[in-house]
Amino acid sequence: MPRIPETIIDQVRLSIDIVDVVGDHVALTRRGKNFVGLCPFHDDSTPSLNVSQEKQIYKCFACGAGGNSFTFLRDIENISFIEAVRQLADRAGIALPDAKPADPDQQEVFDQIYRANELAVKYFHHLLTQDEKAADAMAYLENRGINRDVIDAFSLGYAPDQWDGFLQIATRRDFSPQILERAGLVLQRQTGGGFYDRFRNRITFPIHAATGRPVAFGARALDPDEQAKYINSPETPVYNKSATLYGLWRNRDAIRDAGVALVVEGYMDLIALAQYGIENAVASSGTALTTDQARLIRRYVPKTILIFDGDTAGATAAMRGIGSLFEVGLEVRVVTLPEDHDPDSYVRAHGPDGLLRLTENAASAIDFLIEQFAQRDDLSTVDGKTRTANALAELIGRITDNALKQFLIKDIAEKIGIDEKVLIGIAQTQRRTTRPQNGQPEPESYDTRPRSERELLTFLMQHPETTDSVFKQISPDNFTNSAYRQIATLIARNRQQKQSIEAAHLINQCNDERLCRILTDLSLEIGIENPNIDVPIQDYIHKFQLKSLESEIELLEKQLRQPLSPDDLRATLEKHRHLTAQRKAMAEPK
Repeated sequence: MPRIPETIIDQVRLSIDIVDVVGDHVALTRRGKNFVGLCPFHDDSTPSLNVSQEKQIYKCFACGAGGNSFTFLRDIENISFIEAVRQLADRAGIALPDAKPADPDQQEVFDQIYRANELAVKYFHHLLTQDEKAADAMAYLENRGINRDVIDAFSLGYAPDQWDGFLQIATRRDFSPQILERAGLVLQRQTGGGFYDRFRNRITFPIHAATGRPVAFGARALDPDEQAKYINSPETPVYNKSATLYGLWRNRDAIRDAGVALVVEGYMDLIALAQYGIENAVASSGTALTTDQARLIRRYVPKTILIFDGDTAGATAAMRGIGSLFEVGLEVRVVTLPEDHDPDSYVRAHGPDGLLRLTENAASAIDFLIEQFAQRDDLSTVDGKTRTANALAELIGRITDNALKQFLIKDIAEKIGIDEKVLIGIAQTQRRTTRPQNGQPEPESYDTRPRSERELLTFLMQHPETTDSVFKQISPDNFTNSAYRQIATLIARNRQQKQSIEAAHLINQCNDERLCRILTDLSLEIGIENPNIDVPIQDYIHKFQLKSLESEIELLEKQLRQPLSPDDLRATLEKHRHLTAQRKAMAEPK
């Protein structure tokens, strides 16, 4: 846990609305006094994520994920708790004291990598816009129709034609070559020792995480003889290529407003669309679209349109991407560009209206796939139908949304002339042999958690003024369930220190993810049938004590079924008799 004072962490929490934090990553809809959306932590096909603005917590009713603003940001961005606190503190305009996390070395590496990338963005952008050495780079962009506003909006830059231009700048600012290497900005020389810049004589495209911090770069060569036209940063501690989409951070609001995401391949494709005012787009950075990238899109919209190059490679990339998009339940359509065009060249030749007309008439993904297979196989033959059915059944087997799956099965069967049952059988066989059944996560079970303990904790969190009275009669140690015992201890300690016992506050003190989820559940009264908050507190205490007594009697009865010495048997029987009499007295109506 961080070494930031708890009072300051709570100040940050109270200054931030969890609806805004979650809403940056998930499209939320108001439902009553709460908000709902698709859970980003599993393949959600129906809105399972519930966000309580009143209690400042979130809970997924499918996979069980839950917590407060800090834990949501921590998990969605894969950052540390202290980094989540820092980001939300910056957002709230609250200054934090110097603090170190539980693993200061690891966090320091992360921070230095982020700062190194931020320096690189500023350095490359300054060179492109201010230095005469970047004249060729600026001329290239101008020839592609990219103006200064777009250059600034995307922080495009120029890496100079030097072996160590950036390395010198960074080391003068106290960045070690080893950190720069871990950030993917420099490479180690194979002979003679030392380091050199990874990006040289190239236009740079900063890649941002969903938080807006730069994590990597794409770079285009200016030398036409350069063998690698584009190069990219390697994977680093802060950059996972398969889980990052170029342009998503900048364009997410436009994507959400449009209700559909346009998916292109390259950096320049996305930049060109932005130049013409089309901003609801993301780029897969020239690689096959992954399931993790598809999940990022699914957080914001239910629909996608693929716009890839009009050549064979573009069609192949589209075919690969469709499976990932279907897997997370997205509706998919495909624009087929003329063979000599990519999105960049097409929008420059035909303008934004021309491209948007293509998107309005985009083919369904199934129609596109069948058309591609028809170019390979004769669908009027049994062999052609079989090969196409096998290929499409593999795609169907990846889909977790049953409604979407049934619709596609019917659509495919009609279009290729095959019985639905045959297609279903092929899909089931392939799924059994190619991948395990992952399914949707099961909700947490409450069968093993004493109901009386759960109800008492819920009552305490709803009525903190009763806490002192309760803990005069019941000790946290009296809770038989270990998780509830820890939560009761947390409540007692916070109450003694005159701090809040709201779930959103207590979550900050939990090292155990399971406790965070249980606290969220308690706050939302999950697993409690018709809780009656008007029942006198003494009734809750009485019920708790009676259940605790019954648990103790059950334990004694288990002991009596085991071999015991005469003395132990006598003592156990006496204790059992005493507790049984006590239970009878407690159970009698007053």
